[in-house]
Amino acid sequence: MIEGWPEKIAAAQLIQTCFIGEREVSRVRYGAEPDDWRANERPCHDCAVVEGEFHVEGCDVECCAGCGGQRFNCDCEPYDDDEDDDDE
Repeated sequence: MIEGWPEKIAAAQLIQTCFIGEREVSRVRYGAEPDDWRANERPCHDCAVVEGEFHVEGCDVECCAGCGGQRFNCDCEPYDDDEDDDDE
C-alpha cells in the first residue's frame, strides 16, 4: 500500500453522504453494491477498503446511490477529481 493511503481510507469514512441534485443521500458502502465484488472475501481491488467501509473518492467500484452506476463516472452529482486542471 502506498504511503498515505491508510489516511485516505480513514478520511473517506468521514464522508458519509453525497448530493444528488439538491438531495443529500447516504453513500454506498463496499459490499452493499448491487454487483458482487466479493467484499466478504477480499478488500476493494481499486481502493483497498474492506467490507462495510466507504470507498476512497474516485474509486471505480463505488456505486452511485442515485443511478446505481459508477459514482465517479455518472451524471447524478457533480464529481471531478481533476478540478485544478480547469485553471490551466
